[in-house]
Amino acid sequence: MTRSNLRRRLKAVHAYATTPFSKADLYKLDLEGLAGNLGFLIEAGVEVINVGGGTGEIEALTPSELEAICRTALDVAQGGKTLITPTLPGNAAVALELAPRYEQMGARVALAMPPFVRNSVPEHLDGVLDHYRHVAAASGLLLLPYNTQRWPAEFVQRLAEIDAIVGVKDPCHEPHQLFRAIRLVGDRLVWIGNKRHDPGVLHFRYQAGIEGFTAGFVNFAPRFELELHQAALKQEWPVMVELQAQLAPLERLRNRYGDGVLKAGLDLVGLCGGRVRPPRVDTDEEGRSELAAELERLNCPQL
Repeated sequence: MTRSNLRRRLKAVHAYATTPFSKADLYKLDLEGLAGNLGFLIEAGVEVINVGGGTGEIEALTPSELEAICRTALDVAQGGKTLITPTLPGNAAVALELAPRYEQMGARVALAMPPFVRNSVPEHLDGVLDHYRHVAAASGLLLLPYNTQRWPAEFVQRLAEIDAIVGVKDPCHEPHQLFRAIRLVGDRLVWIGNKRHDPGVLHFRYQAGIEGFTAGFVNFAPRFELELHQAALKQEWPVMVELQAQLAPLERLRNRYGDGVLKAGLDLVGLCGGRVRPPRVDTDEEGRSELAAELERLNCPQL
């Protein structure tokens, strides 16, 4: 697969998959459940799936678990149209260890988390740049750095000088910096933003230059997020506003109850959700009831 083809494929909805754990043992992976969830997303038409990322509870996973998740995902997607992006942690030693293993399994692109010092953004971004240089040199993987550190546009411009970096995943915490970076760097990188259904601003972000976005609700309600991207490609901005208005109640529930809502949604539609690992908290019965009502409103089939 050529680099240009990979770039094209990245311009899509990026589903951030949850990580299922065994019902009997919270600290054991349920790889069979993961395979079933991923098969559902692939059948629904999702073209890019990230595993082991923030939604996948990376902070609570071991390197061997990240490796097992990647292997399972690649096996499920083998020979299909869905691109799997495993995740490299911000811990440099672990990232350098995992990168060649991911490549050997058949991964082509990895989400690359940023490094932190004592849970804080490093004082000097030169160190962050060196981190990505070292990770890039560890394998032949292409990298999507994840900007959770509110990088200025000029720093993103420096990242673009690293050949292995093919794009940036930006949660839009500093949207003006992202849009400045897009103007500075242009099509050298693929720009993956974050949606914001409440209020619905995703169409503005496409107008400013993002080419795809990350999604969590897609795990159990894929139709809406996929339709949003198709509407963006056609510049059907009013359609995007309406779709986001439909999804806004789900976003408010996630804001109230946390990522446990995503696993609760998977349970409600008959997929493998289950529990989250601490420090995340499972959605209580009140939250599940509210979520069930929203899924019914959206005509999402439930068990």
